[in-house]
Amino acid sequence: MKTTVQLDHQTILANSAQPVHLAFQFTAPATAGHRERPIAFSLVLDRSGSMQGAPLEAARRAAKAVVQNLRREDLFSLVTFDHTAEVVIPMAPVRAKEEACRRIDEILSRGSTNLTAGWMLGRDALRGTPAGTVRRQLLLSDGLLNVGIVEPVRVKQVVTAGLDQDGIRTSTLGFGNGYDEDLLSELARSTSGAFYDANEADKLPEIFNAELDGLQKIAVQNLRLRFKSLGFVDGMKSLGGYRELKLPDGRTEYPVGDLMAEEERVAVFALSVLPIPLIAGTTTPAASLDGEAIMEVEILYDEITPESITTHREVHVIRVRPTQAREDIRLNQDVLPWVSAQQAAEILNRALVRRDEGDLAGAKQVLERGITRLKAYACDAGIADGLSLLTTALAKLENPDDYIRSRKGLSSLSASYSKMSSSEYWVGEGPAPSFKKPRRTAAPPASPAEPAAGSPSEPPAGKAEPGAQA
Repeated sequence: MKTTVQLDHQTILANSAQPVHLAFQFTAPATAGHRERPIAFSLVLDRSGSMQGAPLEAARRAAKAVVQNLRREDLFSLVTFDHTAEVVIPMAPVRAKEEACRRIDEILSRGSTNLTAGWMLGRDALRGTPAGTVRRQLLLSDGLLNVGIVEPVRVKQVVTAGLDQDGIRTSTLGFGNGYDEDLLSELARSTSGAFYDANEADKLPEIFNAELDGLQKIAVQNLRLRFKSLGFVDGMKSLGGYRELKLPDGRTEYPVGDLMAEEERVAVFALSVLPIPLIAGTTTPAASLDGEAIMEVEILYDEITPESITTHREVHVIRVRPTQAREDIRLNQDVLPWVSAQQAAEILNRALVRRDEGDLAGAKQVLERGITRLKAYACDAGIADGLSLLTTALAKLENPDDYIRSRKGLSSLSASYSKMSSSEYWVGEGPAPSFKKPRRTAAPPASPAEPAAGSPSEPPAGKAEPGAQA
């Protein structure tokens, strides 16, 4: 895997506390061939009464497409839930695809929404797969929690434990206007999965197949970042919202997750840098001409090749150089598109909170100030994606009568910008942002009878500087 590590500002004013942004770009290798390593994929579908008609028909069609595209060695299960949960297809390789499709066609809508029970049955199915199997759950719901465990905090604890104890990553798909986008987004974020908003039934098959396709092409597994402060850092935050774990040795870990072949993923962290002094009476840094070492980052991951799985470890020391001359401070414009896009996602989330409180004017003000904040970078190309997100959000908030639907779409966009994966399926309206790769046209699925063998400190703009060096 190729890794680049860069700062948006490698030179900062001496004796002055200020934020800097540390950006990682990961590019997964292209797998050279197929390795006989099965994946385990569990679909958990809401079959409650509100799914009746076109939604459930689209979900059935999507589930059958997944069955038809499974490889012979892959493991699959299907769970449905209403006020209770039921295993429709037990976890196993699907050899009789026609029979599996027939059972899917028999699913009917009824009852309420016991989402947690459905997720737990899917978890139990995945738990029974062999150790080392890549485990993924795709959860679809169109309603609110109203049966069983209904407290969002407890549901998140259950799903997060599924990742920590059983290696289960959960992607979520909300359909229609009745689901809780905050809950589904948080469940996906906390397990390094994807959150999709599907406002049209026809999108369901594409999303299901995209999740299966990505799972079958995983090239990097268990990517995680471990940070150790070396001084002069007073705090840090993941702009992408990655879960923060405190390690026994005092370091902080952020699990990034898995990457599919050729996927590019960006993770940006905001560092609060304390004043760094110069030697008294000089313009020389007190520590080193190379800059002050402020952070050590260990990058760990497993790379999957056709022949083996190998564990990799990289260590990068992050340095910044203090200066007394403002003209020495230059913005790294290679990093700006990543930082501004993830900042835009944070700004959008704050605006949605204000709008939820009934403060439409305040929500618009948050977005307008965010737009001004991005424009302060004075680099139109570098802020294009972030600016597009905020202007789209501002336009949608102008129509308060359609806020329920708009909010779900905006929440999905925010999640996509935060994760910043080139390969994750794009469900937004209009052109995808620049960090997305065009999806390749998938081959048609095999028939059931034929088994089918991812605040600016407002410095002056200038030329890009080299990033942090390992």
